[in-house]
Formats: sequence, structure tokens, C-alpha cells
Amino acid sequence: MCGIVGYIGQETALDYLLNSLRVLEYRGYDSSGIAVYSPKAGIQILKAKGKLSNLIDLTEKQKIAGQVGIGHTRWATQGAPSDINAHPHSNAQSEIVIVHNGIINNYLALKEELINQYKIKFTSETDSEIFAHLIGVFTEQGLGLKEALQATIQKIKGTYALAVLSKKEPNKILLTCHEAPLVIGLGKNQDLFCASDSSALMQYTDQIIRLKDAQIAELGENGKWVIYDEKGIVINPEIQTLTLDPLLMDKGGYKHFLLKEIHEQPAILRKLLGVHLSDDLQIQFPKLDPKVLKGINRILILGCGTAYYAGMIGKIVLESLAQIPTELEFASELLARPSVLADEKTLVIAISQSGETADTLLAVKTALKKGARLLAITNRPESSLANLASGACILTQAGIEVSVAATKSFTAQILCLYFLAISLSETNKGLPEKQIEWIKQEMRYLPQIMEQTLSRAENYKKKILPYATKKAFIFLGRGLNYPIALEGALKLKEITYIQSAGYAAGEMKHGPIATIDEGVPTFSIITPGPLYHKTLHNAIEAKTRGAPSLGIVVDEDKEASQELDALFYIPTLPFSAEYEHLQDLFTPFISVIPLQLSAYYLAEYLGKDVDQPRNLAKSVTVE
Repeated sequence: MCGIVGYIGQETALDYLLNSLRVLEYRGYDSSGIAVYSPKAGIQILKAKGKLSNLIDLTEKQKIAGQVGIGHTRWATQGAPSDINAHPHSNAQSEIVIVHNGIINNYLALKEELINQYKIKFTSETDSEIFAHLIGVFTEQGLGLKEALQATIQKIKGTYALAVLSKKEPNKILLTCHEAPLVIGLGKNQDLFCASDSSALMQYTDQIIRLKDAQIAELGENGKWVIYDEKGIVINPEIQTLTLDPLLMDKGGYKHFLLKEIHEQPAILRKLLGVHLSDDLQIQFPKLDPKVLKGINRILILGCGTAYYAGMIGKIVLESLAQIPTELEFASELLARPSVLADEKTLVIAISQSGETADTLLAVKTALKKGARLLAITNRPESSLANLASGACILTQAGIEVSVAATKSFTAQILCLYFLAISLSETNKGLPEKQIEWIKQEMRYLPQIMEQTLSRAENYKKKILPYATKKAFIFLGRGLNYPIALEGALKLKEITYIQSAGYAAGEMKHGPIATIDEGVPTFSIITPGPLYHKTLHNAIEAKTRGAPSLGIVVDEDKEASQELDALFYIPTLPFSAEYEHLQDLFTPFISVIPLQLSAYYLAEYLGKDVDQPRNLAKSVTVE
């Protein structure tokens, strides 16, 4: 979740560190810090609580020169946000300086050992400080920096991405990782970079090396680098080429990245349709080996947060179209199960925006040990998940999503799952061919309908702002709109901090209805389909108990408009009487937009930090 950067080369390290930390601030913004080495001043450390701007202010007051440095932006996991708990951390002699992303599970035992055996005094509340002291102990015993790092990681139980500076071996940076991403950038003019996310490197180089678990990298002067495996043997790693677009990090005239990313959704869906749906309506997967899908009899979808809700929709569509039994698990919960039911005919679909979600990666590895096949759905072709799923990856084409609250990645993930369901239906003879052809034809209109929906943004703003002072919201939906209700509740609580919950509409009277009153609006998704009237009646039940009643309805709706307090109209979706049972299939792509925009406008009105909400980070790289 934290962001790590490093530089060694011919230029001033400070410029790179600060520029790259700006890119990675979405990964953590509780505090930040840098450490820079120069022959005259040694290793200088600056760190500050709060946003990166606080650290930048310090660097303007205290100039730091040097061509070797590491930096960090923190999302607190142990120890409250503070100047002291901010990274970098050093040992007592300030000879070893580290930045760390991850969690040390045996932290307390190691801390007790260091205090009792070596009389170490800790200055922070973090587990990360352990690294600096352990490496320092081993170097004092006569080991070189690399050997001391090897000895240290043998004692560590947990996850880590780590960058290390040393006064004794000053003109180098050492790197290592375990179940946390760390990338090396090979620049021009003998410059070397490192970062926990390749997005921090793309303005400097497109040549990267992804460090693997237990490997140690040594970045030195004059562009020299070497990588050792877990046994200390020099290896020749794979050098990958980045394909990220730096323009994706620009707001493009929008006030916030979140608003920009909401409006990017039609373009992303157009791109996906261009990649996966040919002119003659054939589904195609450029980066997917057909053998991965052949002969499967069960599907297991893994995800966290918004990706999990995309998986909920995927489960319904895969079972409806492909007619293959499909299960859905929170990745974190799969890890809690003593036995995972999977075999060589099980297809595991792992969904992750960043491709670095720690729980998802660990759950995937657990399933793979059972012989399961892996298919990844991710934004990031250079991510850990994409590398695990080599030859079986569907890229969402959404690029970098800067705002912590996921929007464009959600609809892109859903569309990828639809493509997969259609392909499997054709292979396994699920739905009749005529129905599948109709679905593929209608999919092509989705971007246009989404654009029509986005054009109503100002109307949605007027509708939602009167409810800005309400204490809580309840979101209701059925079928494919139940996951959208959950996603709407998540978006609202993420960026406004208003308590909100999503429910299957039919479950309202089984408990949740007891919580509603005039201070708790219900936001119902009431779109055409076999469960239209049941959902409408659930909304009316809430209204009769005093709850303000909001609803997402299509333009031609006449019944709901007479019953609800505030209507968020969406365009009527393509419909043919011949395919009445499929008429709600595309609703999620459209009904989610008023919910995304409502959360945004409420957060903006309430003065919240829209792109960087409190306590959250974009890429959850710790369990």
C-alpha cells in the first residue's frame, strides 16, 4: 500500500524522488520521507506527517544534494501517522537506512530479541524499523551489506518490499522483496531507478525488471546493476518494456481524477470492444491461450472490494450464459479456509485493478497449488498478477486509475467477464446461438448509452445534493443490480464517509428495515426486468416508514415516478420482446453511473478529499 522509490545516477536524486512520490501518493498519504546520500553530508533524512506537500515544503527550506536516494509515502499499518513513524527508518548509529512496504508478522519476537540481546532502542512504533536494526547488527558482526540483508530476510516472516542505503557502502542501493511488488527501471545516461509501482518509472524509462521473491538487487554507480537469487547466485533477469501512457496521470481539465475517470468509461468500453469483438462479431482474446478454457467444469472468482462486486456480476452472467457452475470468494476469506476445493478442471478468475492486491495474489497461489488453472483480469500488464497468469490474461485497457475509489476499472472488469461468458457459452453450447448473437450486437451500443447517461451529470447533482446532510444511506437492488447496490454503497462510504449499506432488495424486510427513518434515504435501482415490480414494492415499503426514497429508473418509467421522492433517469436500454428474459443484462453498466456521480458530488459538496479519502490506499499490497 505504501509507495517506495529510489534513484542512483548522474542527476540530483531529490528531483526524481519527489516527482515519483507524487505519482505514488495515491498508494499512501499519511506521511512521506526521503533519504539522500552525498559524500559531504552523508545520509540526510527528511520526513513529514500528512500529504506529500508537507515534505516538499521541508525540502525547499533544507536543500539536499546527492545522487543516491530512496523515498517513501506511507499508508499506516502499524504505528499512527506521525513524523517519527514516517519512513525512512535507520538503526541507532544511522548507518543503515531503509524504506519498507509490508508487514512483519514476527515483529514482536524480533523486537524483543533485539532489545534483550543487543540493547537496541526503538524510536518508532513501526514494525519496519526492525529491518534497519537487524541489518545493522549483522554488518557490525562483519558481514557486507548484501550478506547482512540476506541474513536479515531469513529471519523475517511476513511481506516486504525493501530499499536499503548504508554509510559503509554508500554508492549503492540494495533491494529485496517478498509477496510485495518492487520494480527496477533501467534509464539512459547510466541512471537506475526503483519503485513499488512501475507508474513511478514511466516518465524516466520504459525498460524494467520486476524483482521476484527473495531475490536481492544491487544498484550501483555508472549504471551497473546485479541481481542475485535466494542462494546468492547472480542471475540474468527478464527485462520488460512498459506500455503505460504518461498522459493517463493528467486530470485533463477535470477538477478531480475521480470525475475524469468516471467520464472515461465509454472510451474504455469502446477500446475493449475493439480488442475483443471483431467486425463479424467473433469474441477474441489476444493474450489468452485457448487451452486455459478447454474442458473446465467449475469456475472460482476471486477479488476484493470493487473487484469482488464485479465478480458478483460475473458469476450471474457466467452461470446464465455459459451455464458453468461458478463460485465467488473474497480473496481474503479463501485464505481462511483449511481446504480449497479446486482441481485441474477448475478455472480461477482473479480480478485486481492493480494486479498487486496482496490477498488476491496469495489466494491465487493457494488455488494453483491444487492444480487449478488461472485467468487474470487486470489493468496492468506488467503487474505481479499478470506475470503469474502468463498466457492467460485479459487486460481491462483502463490504464492507470489514480483516484482511490474505483470506477472505470469496475465497468471494464464487468465487460471482460461478459466477453468471457459469451465465449464459454459458444464453446459449451450454453444459450442458443441466436440469443448470443443478439447480445453481441447490443454490446456495441453500450459506450453510446453510457455517454448519454453521463450527459445527465448535472441533473444527478441537483437530485442528490438535498440529501447531503443525511446520516446514512441504504442501497437496494435485485439480480444484476444487487452488486451495483453494493458498489454504490461502497463508493459513497469511501469518499463521503457517510455510513451506507447495500442490500438485496428482497432482504429489506428481514432486518435492515428496522434501521430506516427520515434520516436514512433508500436508493433503489428499479429498472425493467422480471423483478421490476418486486423491487418497486420494496422501495415503497421503505418510504411508508418515513425514509426518503430515491430511485434509478429508465426514461419511460411511469409507475416508479409516481411513488419515489427523487428520480435519477437513465436511458432506456435496447430491448426486444423476443429477448425479454435478457432485457436487464446490460443494466449494470448504466445504473452504476448515477451512483458514481452521486457519491462524487456529495463528497465534493461536503469538502472531502475526493481522490485520496482518509484511511484508504489505491493498491492494497498488505494483507
